[in-house]
Amino acid sequence: MRLISLALAAAALGLMVPQLASAHTRLVSSTPAANATVEAPTRIELRFNEAVIGATARAEIAMTGMPGMANHAPMPITGFTVQLGKDRKSMTLLLRRPLAAGTYRVTWSAAGADTHRMGGNFSFTVR
Repeated sequence: MRLISLALAAAALGLMVPQLASAHTRLVSSTPAANATVEAPTRIELRFNEAVIGATARAEIAMTGMPGMANHAPMPITGFTVQLGKDRKSMTLLLRRPLAAGTYRVTWSAAGADTHRMGGNFSFTVR
């Protein structure tokens, strides 16, 4: 009986270890939120599930749609600064001026304690 209990405990532990090892940085929320329509923001905030390594944190902003222009090629937005939160679970993009009306895509990448760089993107619209 004791041998069976030990075997079950070892199997349970074996199932938990891969889950712990595969934990990666992921975006849990943003402001503006994905697919939201907002007034002209001057900052974009990204919140992650874990603390990120500052040297690995990157973000890009691109205007992907402009009112009245069909087939608008993505236009990079430059000149913003990036601030990592004190807990390193948030990254704020501070824009020099409010974003103009249009559709925007934010692309991010970062690594957490496991050092695996993860990334993704989301879009929102400015009216």
